[in-house]
Amino acid sequence: MAQRVDGSGARAAHPNRGGTVRRRVAGGKTSFVGARVAAPGVNNGSMRRARMAQWLDNRAEAEVPVPLEVCWALWDDRERIPQWMPWIKSVKVLQDDPRLSRWTLSTHQFGRDWEFSWLARNLAPVRNQKIHWASEPGSASLPGLSIANRGQIRFVRRGPASTSVSLSISYEVPELLAPFASALTPVVEGIIGRDMERFRDYAVKYAAAAGAPAPAAGQAEA
Repeated sequence: MAQRVDGSGARAAHPNRGGTVRRRVAGGKTSFVGARVAAPGVNNGSMRRARMAQWLDNRAEAEVPVPLEVCWALWDDRERIPQWMPWIKSVKVLQDDPRLSRWTLSTHQFGRDWEFSWLARNLAPVRNQKIHWASEPGSASLPGLSIANRGQIRFVRRGPASTSVSLSISYEVPELLAPFASALTPVVEGIIGRDMERFRDYAVKYAAAAGAPAPAAGQAEA
């Protein structure tokens, strides 16, 4: 039976150029789920040795002073995401199946460079409310390293030209990174907090170039 353990995290508001960014700064959430079901050919001994998998959940939020439809369209264009998430080197939608996309991560953390890619499957969206995806099992580019992950973007209309956008990313901590698990949450939440700041700025510039209506005074904080 799956067991879930959650830690609480305080939020801090970061006003900056017409919007705010909130991120969890104390602990995030750590989840533990039951052992995976063994693939065909794995004997019972292997199943008994299977350990509980550790998941980390991270979240960041931005108040973006542009219409919700603009925010939705930008996130819905998967290949545009690296524009505000520079640690995601690229996102390439597969031509033969646009429900799938190849994500490549590149970052320097804990004194070394990390780069690998995986396939993500788009899950059924809720128009103008939620975009979400999950990694495809066994699709990681590094042999022996499989980081199951999932993510979602939620949109809440605050006004005709103001939107709350929240990003949640969850991932299974591979054995290689287990010694760093306690340090990963503040690192990841710091990264995605800055990503949401970049998204806010990117969306504002995009909307201005596209002629989208500007928010009324004080609307971004509504």
